[in-house]
Amino acid sequence: MYTTIPTCIVCPTCGAALDWAPGTPTHAVDCRSGHRFPVHGGVIDLLGAPRPQSIAAWSNEWRITAWAYERLWRPRSLSILSGQPFPYSRELPAVAAAIPNDAHVILDLACSNGLYARTAALQRPQATVIGIDRSLPMLIDAQRRATAAQLAITYVRADARALPLATASVDCTLIGGSLNEMEDLPRIWAEVTRISTPTATFYSMHLLRTGAHSPRLLGLGGITLFGADDIPTALTHAGWSLTDRQQTGIVQTIRALRRS
Repeated sequence: MYTTIPTCIVCPTCGAALDWAPGTPTHAVDCRSGHRFPVHGGVIDLLGAPRPQSIAAWSNEWRITAWAYERLWRPRSLSILSGQPFPYSRELPAVAAAIPNDAHVILDLACSNGLYARTAALQRPQATVIGIDRSLPMLIDAQRRATAAQLAITYVRADARALPLATASVDCTLIGGSLNEMEDLPRIWAEVTRISTPTATFYSMHLLRTGAHSPRLLGLGGITLFGADDIPTALTHAGWSLTDRQQTGIVQTIRALRRS
């Protein structure tokens, strides 16, 4: 359990820094303007009532999904979707390699159970690692995993379209598969660019709609499958330069640098 709140996490109402609320240690946070937010299971909740907009988003609000996701589905998912062996031993070293040696603040955006956040905390133990997601059950499970691994990760419930992070405060943003479930991607690109430092790195793993193994039914659950050039083009328009691009079946990974 973290003992201090990173200064780059700010109040979603007024933009002021957050701290533990007096008299309620680890149960609430507030800002100097008096806005108060609850803490559930070690997770700072800045979002309020759930507002899922798809079947996939609704399913993430179930405790059984949070329990099963990384225990049953996530370790096997890329192998199933790509049609060839794609275990953690192949996926996570690429994530670790994408994190700059001098990264001070690393964000796992739409982090689910915090797989990439834990990878970042192990790779850069001196960095501030933050995980953000809309699902409280997922985040509580992520916090339990981080605590069990003795990793100092701050988990925050918030919306990717309005990130509670200071401008130009994040050195590296990681997204593991969640771009396919996000709504309003132009706003997300704008937010990721806003919070990023002038030399920041962006890394994403996401699914394409091409390839023999393309799962056509995913769209019915609110999951968008991208064209091979969709994400690289969107990043370029948002002010990023692509530095690496790989594709395995329908799984695409990209790395980009912020253009200052």
